[in-house]
Parts: sequence; structure tokens; C-alpha cells
Amino acid sequence: MLLFCFGRRVWSVVIFVALCAFTQPFVAEAAFRVNEDSFSISNSPGYCFAMAAFARWYYLSHQGEPPLRKVLDKRSQQSVARELQNFYSRNLISLQAEYCNKYHNRQAESFQHFAEGLLKGEPRIVLLMNKGPKGAILHAVLAYDYLPEHSLVKIYDPNYINQERVLDLERKEYTSLDVTYNAVCFPEVLQQHPGLMRKMETLYAYHVERRAPAVMATWRGPAASAAARHGSSKQEQHPRGPTK
Repeated sequence: MLLFCFGRRVWSVVIFVALCAFTQPFVAEAAFRVNEDSFSISNSPGYCFAMAAFARWYYLSHQGEPPLRKVLDKRSQQSVARELQNFYSRNLISLQAEYCNKYHNRQAESFQHFAEGLLKGEPRIVLLMNKGPKGAILHAVLAYDYLPEHSLVKIYDPNYINQERVLDLERKEYTSLDVTYNAVCFPEVLQQHPGLMRKMETLYAYHVERRAPAVMATWRGPAASAAARHGSSKQEQHPRGPTK
């Protein structure tokens, strides 16, 4: 076990090597596209959780609509990321720490929920941790594809724009920029947290809905174009992967 101090709490987690025992005989993949469904801004201010969480929420909540980068310009992305990260820091960090500490001896259960979510086409938030000389360093990514035969999880890492990244479970570590993380938590408690959902809905209403009609009027997704060619009805169109 590795112990991470997080404020007044101790966060106990299982290192990557434990995950190899939890792989399942299936391939789990969401139709998430890093170069369209993620943020196009830098994570340099430290907005990784906000960027992963909002990208996931928008992808699942707005199927059939323009992808995230089409409805949020870079200035709006920066505002959403900043406001949501502040909400996370004020309201969710202690809850996150409690969950990861509670389930550190039951990682198989958390990982099973994680893999099942991916199988249903739902990207999942993953928390990575490293304990350095100045304390614990945390990083959030968004998983959208699980390949158990190779022990790989494809992820959107907010530190990288337009680049698909992978977690190699057999290597027992993951490096993002200049930090190597060697522990992981699958925070099921945050995936559908009511307060987090409401905050993202509020941010969407303020930053997106005012300009969404204009974007929708000019956007034609892949399935919409195909439907026009083949005469499909609106009810038969599924532009952006699996629905909820």
C-alpha cells in the first residue's frame, strides 16, 4: 500500500500492479474522440479534474449535438474549467479522499464498476497519484477505452491536446509531462455526484446555451450527413456514439 496525506486525511491506494488481477475478458470502448470531445486549452493552471469531468458530462448529456470544441471557444473553455475546478476544490476533495481510502482494500469492486461503465459506452474519470518530497500530487484523466488483452486503458489526459494517451497497467506507472504517477483510484462517488452535475448544468447554461442555436444551425455531424445521403429519418440518426 501507498499512503498519501490529503489535508487532514490519509488516502490509501493500491498501486497499479494490483489492477492486473482485475482485467475482464472484453473490450470496452466509448466513441469519445480526443480531438473533438475534449478541451482544446492547456491544463497549465491545474484544471485537470474539471476538464475531464466536464468533457465526460457533455459527451454523455448532449448526444447528437455538436462536440464540445464546437460549442465552447477557448475563452469559454477557460472559464468553465476554472469555475468547475474551484467547485471541485471546495466541495469534492474530502469526499474523494474518503472514497479512495474506504475502497483501497476493494479495488476490484471499483475497477469492475469502471470497466462496466466503459462497456456501456460511458467514459470514466480516473485519479492518478504520486507522493513526492512536497506531498501528494494528484492528476485526473478520462478513460474511454479498455483493452484487457494488452492491459491498456486509453485516456484523455488534459495535459495533452489532440493526443490519445494510454495507461499501461502492467508497467505499474504513468508519466504525464514531468510527473510519474504510481497509484490510481476509480472514484465512482464522483461520476454522477448531484452537486457536480448541477454545477456543470449551470455552467453549460451560462456559457453554451446562449450561442448553441447558432452553432446547431451550422453544424452537420457525420450521421446527419449520412442521413441526408441515404434519406434516413431524424429518429434513425445517432451522430455521436452510444446514448444514455
